[in-house]
Amino acid sequence: MSGDLDLELDPHAVGERVQARLDEVERAGGPAARAAADDAVRELMLLHQVALTRLLHGLTALPGTAAALPGLAADELVGGLLALYDLHPVPLADRVAAALPRVAGKLGREVALLGVDADGVAHVALTASGCGGGCGGSGAAAAEALTRAVQQAAPEVVEVRVQERAAPAPLLQIGRRDAGVPA
Repeated sequence: MSGDLDLELDPHAVGERVQARLDEVERAGGPAARAAADDAVRELMLLHQVALTRLLHGLTALPGTAAALPGLAADELVGGLLALYDLHPVPLADRVAAALPRVAGKLGREVALLGVDADGVAHVALTASGCGGGCGGSGAAAAEALTRAVQQAAPEVVEVRVQERAAPAPLLQIGRRDAGVPA
């Protein structure tokens, strides 16, 4: 490995830089140049996918290494790379579901995963806090926090759709009144 390798690389910033370079190619050379650049990226990704698949198959053949993969995949960069190539050892819905309680605790609201569809859209239910809107954050802020947490845990999720639900009505307590107590 290179001695100047930045181990604190921001994968989102790298993605933005790659997209900017592809846009520059299109501006300089037109749509045909952009199509050629996109094809080159796809070929490189295919090469990487096959290499990573072989690497993971080789590693999991060694005693004890298969159990270590979920822990390694918990790293945002490693997990994102494995997810990009559909090699993540933890199922998508499980990763999304695991991200929700952390956000729910910060929001003071109940959050539930309704599912992740084939298009990569995560559907999440957010129960209103029931305190008149003064606590738990606004719906928009809550949706933004949920989206951030879900996409960090599962970068292949392309959208998070939040369905707001009303807080359940308070439970009415019915009890017996003592005969000697005036109403």
